[in-house]
Amino acid sequence: KAYFQPGHAVITVVGDVKPDEVKRTVETALAGWSAGGSLPPFTYPTAPAPKATTIYLVDKPGAAQSTFSLGEVGPPRDTPDYYALRVMNEMLGVLFQSRLNHNIREVKGYSYGVSSNFAFGRGPGAFRAGGEIVTAKSDSALIEFMKELRDIRGPRPPSDDELAQAKASLVQSLPANFASVSGVNNSVASIYTQGLPEDYYKQFATAIGAVTKDDVVRVAQKYIDPDHLAIVIVGDRSRIEGPLSAMKIAPIVWLDVDGNPIP
Repeated sequence: KAYFQPGHAVITVVGDVKPDEVKRTVETALAGWSAGGSLPPFTYPTAPAPKATTIYLVDKPGAAQSTFSLGEVGPPRDTPDYYALRVMNEMLGVLFQSRLNHNIREVKGYSYGVSSNFAFGRGPGAFRAGGEIVTAKSDSALIEFMKELRDIRGPRPPSDDELAQAKASLVQSLPANFASVSGVNNSVASIYTQGLPEDYYKQFATAIGAVTKDDVVRVAQKYIDPDHLAIVIVGDRSRIEGPLSAMKIAPIVWLDVDGNPIP
């Protein structure tokens, strides 16, 4: 009743329609909706202080592979670092030739594909990197994940080619958002649900183009912290526990399938 008031809804309609007709139809069908009062303020709670990197293992006897998810709390959609983060993550774990996928899939052969993403929203969202890993290479793959997360923070800054490819991918893929009726609808709706300026799509390419290599390193250092990650690995304990323990990357906590610690 406090937040989900019909009078505050946003309705987007895309198709072979006339705006005046749609307006009349909507107003007639929803005539019973009240205008809605003022919405109470809502502030997302502050995220808890990050814990030191910990490996959480879930045993799945006989699992054909190990499933990895390395994550931490990420920023909301309205962060001023949004465009730099998009460029950084494109080269880290979105492009097929991204650092994570090129290393772990193409060079090492430990996976059919790994990736990373930021779940941007009105409030804090997760940063995650991961994928499905060959069981026997669970320890080796984790080493490579950690290496790439550390390297993009500065030890191996982006090259000119990486920066250009990341920018080109983001800008050239933008038209795909408008290639279908539903795509146009989703794109328009997101402007309102995410509180974006109405000219967001017009200025997207310019904002992406302004991102520098220094920006990439800066946001990587700010939002990717290899020393404060939750590393969740689901796999066959009898095959992965020993090698993962021997690496001594971080303390290991065993969980059941419901996430409860196992003594």
